[in-house]
Amino acid sequence: MLTKRRLQFLAGLKKIYEETSAPVHYISVAEKLKVSKWTAYDLLQELEKEGYLRREYVVGQEKLPGRSMVMFVPTDNAYRVQEDAEEDKTFTSEWLSVRKYLLSILPHLKAGETGPEVEKLLAEMAIKKEHPLIWSAYTLTLLLISLKSLGEKGLNMVKNLFKGAPGPEAGLILVAGTGLGTALQSSSSLPWQNQLTAFVGRLQEHITQITHKEKKMLADFLQEALEITP
Repeated sequence: MLTKRRLQFLAGLKKIYEETSAPVHYISVAEKLKVSKWTAYDLLQELEKEGYLRREYVVGQEKLPGRSMVMFVPTDNAYRVQEDAEEDKTFTSEWLSVRKYLLSILPHLKAGETGPEVEKLLAEMAIKKEHPLIWSAYTLTLLLISLKSLGEKGLNMVKNLFKGAPGPEAGLILVAGTGLGTALQSSSSLPWQNQLTAFVGRLQEHITQITHKEKKMLADFLQEALEITP
């Protein structure tokens, strides 16, 4: 696992390698990060075992002239993990922005006056919300607005179900299935009924496919959304 410390050592070695275009000695990494040479060597060995570095033996370098020295070169995985980390950071920022936006809608809902919010969400979902986690958050928001438009009974039911769920995935599935069933039973005249049915079907697929971390993020969002929806 790439801990924060290992990422720091990997980044340090990569920077030296990119500056010199040559294999990097562990002493150079130790000097750059201001740690002992043995600490640097041990960490670089761990990164090598995990496939982020490749070992090379070089003779005749300045630090130990005439002797064969262990040097390290970053592999493709070293650059790939950095790209993944940057992509994850970008998505986290987008998720926090979307989360804040969706939660800002819910506290002001009034039964029977939810049409404009729904139309806005549907328009946004149609053009740019493709990540499963973001799509799912939009769909849950749409579902809660639909329940709110029909009164408090259905909304209170899913709140109680979610509270009693044994885990994030179970809670999400219960709210999705029961919420949709309640909305369809309570009214057959929701203008967005067909879209809601299709979206919740897709939501249920996403719940089983996203990572455990994403399920927890979505469940935390839903918990707060339920708490602030009047």
